[in-house]
Amino acid sequence: MEDRIEQTITINAGLEQVWELVTEPGWWVPSDVQVPGDRTPGHRVMRESEKWGRFVVEVVRLEPRSYAAFRWASAFPGEEPEAGRSTLVEFFVAERAGAVEVRLVESGFAGLDLPAEARRSAWRGNIDGWQKCLAGLASRAQSAT
Repeated sequence: MEDRIEQTITINAGLEQVWELVTEPGWWVPSDVQVPGDRTPGHRVMRESEKWGRFVVEVVRLEPRSYAAFRWASAFPGEEPEAGRSTLVEFFVAERAGAVEVRLVESGFAGLDLPAEARRSAWRGNIDGWQKCLAGLASRAQSAT
């Protein structure tokens, strides 16, 4: 069973612009409602969309302009991101030759309280989801520059 997803994208935008977007809690969940962007570790926000449901996202840790970590229960819409029901989403951000590299790592799939096939399905679904989300992040960052 795979436990983690790793993907990297290079964005032709400034570090501050990318950082502002990456640290918005739950930015990757399409939301029909604007949510205040409290970035305080321990703070939780509810992201909600008609298509995907409700997701609570918790800010775990931020290291200015380099690292952001969040916890969410992607396989358990509407539930709190607790042990056995959540994965850790980390973003590593670095300037690279006039652009910004964002490396995503989502881990913890093996520890989800789900049957093995449901865990694999959650992992596979998030691989595709993250590709789309990172492409959207690049588009947003580049259009704001």
